[in-house]
Amino acid sequence: MITTICMNPCFDKTVEVQKLEIGQVNRIQDVRVDLGGNGINVAVVADRLGLDVQCLGVMGKDGAEELTDLINKENLKHSFQTIPGHVRTNTKILSRSGQGITELNEPGPVFSQEILDNFFSMAYEKTRESDMVVVTGSLPPGCPEGTYRDLLKILEGKKCILDTEGKELELAAKGACPFLIKPNLKELEATLGIELRTMRTIRDAALLFIQLGVKHAVVSMGEMGAMYVSADKTLFAPALRVEIKSTVGAGDAMIGGLLLGYQQENDMARAFRYGIAAGAASVMTAGTLPIVREDFYRLLDMVKIQEV
Repeated sequence: MITTICMNPCFDKTVEVQKLEIGQVNRIQDVRVDLGGNGINVAVVADRLGLDVQCLGVMGKDGAEELTDLINKENLKHSFQTIPGHVRTNTKILSRSGQGITELNEPGPVFSQEILDNFFSMAYEKTRESDMVVVTGSLPPGCPEGTYRDLLKILEGKKCILDTEGKELELAAKGACPFLIKPNLKELEATLGIELRTMRTIRDAALLFIQLGVKHAVVSMGEMGAMYVSADKTLFAPALRVEIKSTVGAGDAMIGGLLLGYQQENDMARAFRYGIAAGAASVMTAGTLPIVREDFYRLLDMVKIQEV
């Protein structure tokens, strides 16, 4: 069993405009609302790849029924606590003229210490049968600094994959030694406060976390590809040439691929190839739509891994 944690789920609303005009009236050409939240996204990908997965989290009471219906349509096993407040909506504005995607993300319902304690207790109980736990996504307002570190300590003994940035990544790496971290390049730069412009500096930056006790690091770098780093190995995979429809959710899909690869290979370095294929399959789908299983397996044989 694999468990994903989603403490701040959302509705992902994607609107398409011909060209985004700041400060002007913009006519929407198309709109779609999907299930959202990083932990949920990872669970959807993992489930579509055939893994036994469940998702745990917290959601606001307002909108909980609608969000739960969307989760149930994916046939996901899940347990979510409801708290006062509303389920947030994250809006993606897609410009058809090539301006990219502009994201407007709501903060989510406010946590109290009691809510946080109750969720930690549920996470401890519900992960008893899980050997791997994915902790990812933004924290809701009210969560104190070091929340992810404290959660990982409660999950001690599990292989925890952490996808976050900034102080949460730094504190968790120092205090809880995650099995794997998966920042993208911008997140890694923001966390360390430095620019990383060469493969060597990116590798050295990842090694800083390995030296803190993290077992594996995967850094996604968009068009530059991705890098895997451990204490004794560094691998690089160039980006696959695919038709890019949306990069939203590619990092979540990569984690889903890594989970499948690790289950099948029992080696994270060999699982790296699966993560690359899943991330590439994700960008081939529009908006926030999850990956197509057939795309993933077709791309898997195309991944090229180089030892650095």
